[in-house]
Amino acid sequence: MKPVYILGSGMTRFGMLDASIMDLVQMASMEALSISGTLGENFDHVIVSTQNPDEFTGIGHLSTLTADRLGLVPAGATRVESGPSSGASAFEVACALIGASMADLVLVVGVEKMSEVERGTASKILSRMMSYENETRYGATPASLAAMIARRYMHDYGMTRNELSLVPVKAHRNGAKNPRAHFQKEVDVEKVSNARIVADPLTLYDCCPTSDGAAAVVLASEKMRSSLGALDTSVRVAGIGHATDYHAVQHRLSLTSLNATVEAAKKAFDMANIMPDDVDVSELHDAFSILEIIDMEDIGLVERGSGIQAVKDGRTTVDGDIPVNTTGGLKARGHPTGATGVAQIHDIYQQLMGTAPKDLQVADPEVGLTHNIGGFGNNMVVTILTTRQI
Repeated sequence: MKPVYILGSGMTRFGMLDASIMDLVQMASMEALSISGTLGENFDHVIVSTQNPDEFTGIGHLSTLTADRLGLVPAGATRVESGPSSGASAFEVACALIGASMADLVLVVGVEKMSEVERGTASKILSRMMSYENETRYGATPASLAAMIARRYMHDYGMTRNELSLVPVKAHRNGAKNPRAHFQKEVDVEKVSNARIVADPLTLYDCCPTSDGAAAVVLASEKMRSSLGALDTSVRVAGIGHATDYHAVQHRLSLTSLNATVEAAKKAFDMANIMPDDVDVSELHDAFSILEIIDMEDIGLVERGSGIQAVKDGRTTVDGDIPVNTTGGLKARGHPTGATGVAQIHDIYQQLMGTAPKDLQVADPEVGLTHNIGGFGNNMVVTILTTRQI
């Protein structure tokens, strides 16, 4: 694949927002265009990631609407959907277009506006990504499946309820320093552990919110990067891995490992020609606190069963040796499903450019990784970005 570069990114605040879905698209996109110096340039393609705007907002055909709203006509426009991993999937499509010399300049926008429906309705919409035949028809929810994983991990590795609480405590501590995060208040272990039970053993603070928000990135070929003079302000896409697993959790081999992550990570590391030890900062899909632990182990950042110990030892903090979810992750930054994967890439781009929010910047990172989950662990994308010449 020919080299692909990120020239700039943009993002709205995540939360319960008054702005319309297209206003969110415009805000994130205009910031990305401005930072990348591509305002007024002719884009070849617009890729929009969104999970279910038709039901959340009653608005569809977002790809064409976006090209029109942003004045990018006649650029090609495509909507990509793979559940909550739509953002990373859209980024993958854009990289493929440029890598195959089918485009030189592509805008990727991820968006979801989830607050226009009641929380119960939103949960029903989101549950459609699960297996009806094997899960939802019997009352299963994403939270209940995450709870089973957490309970099994506790059984296998001896993790306690209070130890698991350290994950959302870290998330909220980082979110409190992130001006774009949905939640910007710290919590302590006692508050997390004693909060309302959502699905035993998970409490309210183990679960990410439903959020509104958008994020955008501008991707370019080597030729376009040079012509725009962006040699010092760009990040290279080093590797992308994408894999699936059986739709229903009961058909998989393990409750404490998501094999689609293992496979996607292997593909991404092979493409980038690096190892997990080379990663300086990561944004991992922690829709539920237990998933951050599972993700770290599946990607290879820590050994199997040692994820919670890494959190206890402070290794995953901003100044630790394997910083994870420095912006607060899905748990605190928020989770507008179609926007999340693009937001993770935005966050890693800022880290590699040294422009992350104050007190959240990792010291001199050169390699960053994002991990985006679709469905409940059945459609994963891992992306590796770098400023290093690999």
